[in-house]
Amino acid sequence: MIVVPAIDVRDGRCVRLRQGDFGAETAYADDPSSVADSFIAGGARRLHVVDLDAARSAATAASGGAIRALLALASERGVQVQIGGGVRSVATALDLLDAGASLVVLGTVAVDLPEVALDICRRSEGRVLLALDVRSGAASTHGWIASGGPVDECLNTWRDWPAAGVVYTDVERDGMMGGADIAGLERCREVYPGPVYLSGGVTTSDDIVAAADHGAAGVILGRALYEGRLTLADALRACPVGC
Repeated sequence: MIVVPAIDVRDGRCVRLRQGDFGAETAYADDPSSVADSFIAGGARRLHVVDLDAARSAATAASGGAIRALLALASERGVQVQIGGGVRSVATALDLLDAGASLVVLGTVAVDLPEVALDICRRSEGRVLLALDVRSGAASTHGWIASGGPVDECLNTWRDWPAAGVVYTDVERDGMMGGADIAGLERCREVYPGPVYLSGGVTTSDDIVAAADHGAAGVILGRALYEGRLTLADALRACPVGC
């Protein structure tokens, strides 16, 4: 299992939202690369980066530039980056991979336009993660403001795609530091045969241990790191051998 710190970028800054609410934003740094550098220095081997502006079809030059700088830093330091937010075409996916991303994360397009997402998977085999962002039992899309299909329907559609796995996020837990949705992780693993990464509400070392015990391929950490509820060092110590 791997521990993956999250860096959400909005208008060029590093921010965190609560439950995906753009009106409940906390800014943590003007330069996302400085945050990435601190996580890398702390032992992170992969970063989870989201362009929040692009996720809502409102990409900005500031966020685009900040993410390109972060990708360059990570490449120089030998660290993987999985990047999502507005990746809805083959051209965008390949451009990000060419810019240094190790993996692209497909959310809205994987739910709403599966034929396009499958084409992206085939064109970049093994370098795509599928984002299942769940609110009230259904997939959440377009920056978590629209509702897609039922969870099991999405997972069954994706079962045989040449993807690197699924990122499962309980939107209602995201940014709330109230614990991870282990039951949701279990449901995903029952339906989807590939790796499943757990995101949303991962707050304590116990959450990480529970995720590992229930077969998660990795955990994505956000606000708990930024607010000091959990240090990256403690998260890495809690992770089983192989982190």
